Amino acid sequence: MDEDTHYDKVEDVVGSHIEDAVTFWAQSINRNKDIMKIGCSLSEVCPQASSVLGNLDPKKIYGGLFSEDKCWYRCKVLKIISDEKCLVRYIDYGNTEILNRSDIVEIPLELQFSSVAKKYKLWGLHIPSNQEVTQFDQGTTFLGSLIFEKEIKMRIKATSQDGTVIAQAEYGSVDI
Repeated sequence: MDEDTHYDKVEDVVGSHIEDAVTFWAQSINRNKDIMKIGCSLSEVCPQASSVLGNLDPKKIYGGLFSEDKCWYRCKVLKIISDEKCLVRYIDYGNTEILNRSDIVEIPLELQFSSVAKKYKLWGLHIPSNQEVTQFDQGTTFLGSLIFEKEIKMRIKATSQDGTVIAQAEYGSVDI
């Protein structure tokens, strides 16, 4: 873990995806306009784009058709499950989904830039390896109730080697 040069820097973010009881994805408040622009661009480009043929590049950003709202979002392929199905992460939100290859398309270079959402882990907390599933689910639900789609302050403590930001979270006067 690196002691980040931005130690104790405060970022205002909105929670976009809960991964587990101590890990979540959030978007900087300052990037709201970027999210809107990306969405507009994808809605114009992706319906006309060709489905991806051949090998999928895990470093490349694609357009993925999200099953819940049938809108296009930027994604990266995490795992190829079969010839027809892939596990993707929607990089501007943090959530994952299994998509048919026909729902994954090439997007232009101007949409190939770093993700809007960042992965955060609550500072000083970890999930024990022997964690009971019920408690794990309750912790995940509880964290979601505190941060999902809410404006929170993140006080940066460090950054992991994988890019996860270790931070203290505050919602109003509550230290999450």
